[in-house]
Amino acid sequence: MKHWIVIALLLLGGTAMAEPTQWQSLPADTQTLLHEFAQDWDKLDPERQQQLLDAAQRFQALPAEQRQHVVQRFKRWQALPPDTREHLKERFQEFRQLPEERQEAIKQRYRWFRSLPAEERAQLRSGWQALTPEDRQRVKDRFRS
Repeated sequence: MKHWIVIALLLLGGTAMAEPTQWQSLPADTQTLLHEFAQDWDKLDPERQQQLLDAAQRFQALPAEQRQHVVQRFKRWQALPPDTREHLKERFQEFRQLPEERQEAIKQRYRWFRSLPAEERAQLRSGWQALTPEDRQRVKDRFRS
């Protein structure tokens, strides 16, 4: 009996999630936040609508200072050339495909780098940029092992 109830709930839950949300039914603050999607909202599939609504809800739950930080990062992202944004999206997807322990090692190195004084980070960046592509690959390979 419990087995059938769980199946029914899963099926009903899936059906409820599959229903599109009408733009007019969204609260005004959510519409303001998602205004860039207003024109095409009704054309989006329900899953994409739900992803956007979830993101808007998470954003609205942030403290004001964190919201401002997110807005600044988004503006920087929008200012990037489209080809750069596409390259970064691809790199992020590659990162997400890595095993969890590899992702964690990369995050740890990033935290270490961010903990350095700004002038030391700048020196490391300029040193990296001065390397030949072959030398850069050797450094990458050394860190991978």
